[in-house]
Amino acid sequence: MLLLTSTGDLVRVITGVATSTIEVHASFVDLDGTTVTPGRTNTLITTATTTTVVASPTGTAKRNIRGLYVGNTSAGTNCTVSVVHTDGANVVKLMSFILLPGENMTFNEEGGWRHRDRSGGEYPPAGLGAYNGRSIGFMKTGTAADVTGAWYCTSKDAGFPGAWAPGTPGINGRVTDGVVAADFGCIPITNPSTGANYFTELQMASSVNHSHLFFDCLWVNTALVVTTTTAQAITTPTLPARDINGSTDGEGCMIALLVTTTVANVAANSTMTVQYTNSDGAGTRTATLAALAGSQLPATALIGTIIWFNLAAGDRGVKSIEGITLATTMVSGAISLMICRDVAMIGTSIVNVTAQKVSNTPGIRLYNGSCILHCNVASATTATFYNGELSVMER
Repeated sequence: MLLLTSTGDLVRVITGVATSTIEVHASFVDLDGTTVTPGRTNTLITTATTTTVVASPTGTAKRNIRGLYVGNTSAGTNCTVSVVHTDGANVVKLMSFILLPGENMTFNEEGGWRHRDRSGGEYPPAGLGAYNGRSIGFMKTGTAADVTGAWYCTSKDAGFPGAWAPGTPGINGRVTDGVVAADFGCIPITNPSTGANYFTELQMASSVNHSHLFFDCLWVNTALVVTTTTAQAITTPTLPARDINGSTDGEGCMIALLVTTTVANVAANSTMTVQYTNSDGAGTRTATLAALAGSQLPATALIGTIIWFNLAAGDRGVKSIEGITLATTMVSGAISLMICRDVAMIGTSIVNVTAQKVSNTPGIRLYNGSCILHCNVASATTATFYNGELSVMER
């Protein structure tokens, strides 16, 4: 049970982000002497705020909350929902869940809390041993990188998984979903049946030692004109709810440029810029490069080359892209822009000997539909064979 015994007692719900609606129903009874009075409230919440969902009893009555039901009815926004009790002076958090669209959390009169998915299935307990894991192999036969210090992406290469490609979504691009055919070729991670996926361990080896990055590609485009040196406008769709918070705001997300057909640059290009809106919703931001290997597009950039843009000072992520300015013609070839979330990085120090990286429990959250790809900073331009294993736990 959950009791409100004074006129200062309240039960409140704290919502972490704005959604279409967080719906809250409370059922309770008031006891005043021998008089029992049932009551209930329905509350709709659409902003990131603190909302009283069960008010204080009046007079000498004592209020016993028999049931509390909180549901996320949004179409695509995850929301952290916390239930707190206050006596007017002290605020105590009772329970907190991340509710995905369609999910709900409930409290019953025995004092138990439950978290259910959109199909009504109950999440398993969150203690040690209450989750299932799987190992996912990774093997790729990479081609030569451009120059030492440049980034090289293995998405195009044969191996396991097979090759991944952007497709033909056009300049405005498409959002990705790693469990549908358009994104087969990303590292295959099955969506959990009831709980959530967490990346817990990475083992990696390569025939040439490099630093390796695994990332989730949320959005990708095509059809950029490589000979146009002025701004090319882009209208990106709403990102999938896969940023570091499981939202569509893009916090923790970066901008990448991927070479999909070798580019015949006359010289290295460090002057191109990308116009974007940051994860706080501030627009007219500019992402830039630097005249250093790894932060510029090399001359004659080979297929598989990937570069990462620098965000404007103070920015923590990318919500959308509004355009790109190449500044200098690339002469020929094909490129794609991507919005990506960093998942894990690891260095290999002994040729063909596995290096290990373990993430602290519970691990790094992988949201449904993650499209995980691999790239590396080349320590040499030599073609490389990569092999490894990712451990993913469902809890």
